[in-house]
Amino acid sequence: MSISQAEQQIVASVPGLAIVSSAGLYAGAGLDLLTIENTAGRASIALQGAHVVSFVPTGEQDLMWISPNAVFGAGEAIRGGIPLCLPWFGPHPEDESKPKHGFARNEIWSLVEASQPEAGLTRVTLELRDSPASHALWEHPFVYRLTVSVGKALHLDLSIEHKGRTPQLHSVALHTYFNVGDVTQAVIHGLESLTYIDTAQAGLPRFTQQGAPQLTGPTDRIYLDVPPRQEIKTPSRTIVIESADTHCAVVWNAWHNADKIADIGPGNYVGYLCVERGDMRDYSPVLQPGQTYRASMTLSIA
Repeated sequence: MSISQAEQQIVASVPGLAIVSSAGLYAGAGLDLLTIENTAGRASIALQGAHVVSFVPTGEQDLMWISPNAVFGAGEAIRGGIPLCLPWFGPHPEDESKPKHGFARNEIWSLVEASQPEAGLTRVTLELRDSPASHALWEHPFVYRLTVSVGKALHLDLSIEHKGRTPQLHSVALHTYFNVGDVTQAVIHGLESLTYIDTAQAGLPRFTQQGAPQLTGPTDRIYLDVPPRQEIKTPSRTIVIESADTHCAVVWNAWHNADKIADIGPGNYVGYLCVERGDMRDYSPVLQPGQTYRASMTLSIA
């Protein structure tokens, strides 16, 4: 493990915190995982990408889906959990040779704060600052912070401080892979009658959602003007997604196309459903020098 002395002291100051290696738990050379456990739930977060890998409310199954073929290695994007897509979503708008979904999910974040404000609630904050490595991909100085609160619910609060000298366009997604058991039986409520962009079709046509979405094939849609609450209903449980300060929701499953995606693999599409809150396309924020953007999300079981 390569954590600093300051991070070790933070971990030691809060009960139920530890940093362990993913080696032996997942494929790959291994990454440092911050593990959190209290009476209400437990979670694990990869320091690479500030990437939530697991969230298990006490007495429940994991809300997160991790691909059985996910690779936990330096610079490798983890397939599953909650990748942070920033400062751009999807391909870079001007240079597709740059990493898809930005670079933040492949960089090592620092643990800067931790507390347990009450029984059954643990809060940690991770931070990423610009560096020579980030300047090769994104010339602008920044401070990214993600605060994760673990209890009966999982709460994420992401802040992006733009420290550059000129206005800059950003796109952001909390790219959540939900563990739904069988995606063909999952129904998404809270997107009815909304306009969505079908990014799987040439020309990015727009449609109006008829009824509650239930996937029957490859799906890649960006819903606009999304209300604060969605629910994913499965035969075994209802997952609640709440985000009052973002405007979009991406619904994605590669379906049989995942057979050609090495870190998903044949047949494994059935276990997950992505419903990703964030701001992109029509709602991509343009941050002024010194401005801070925030996106939050809370996940729970109904």
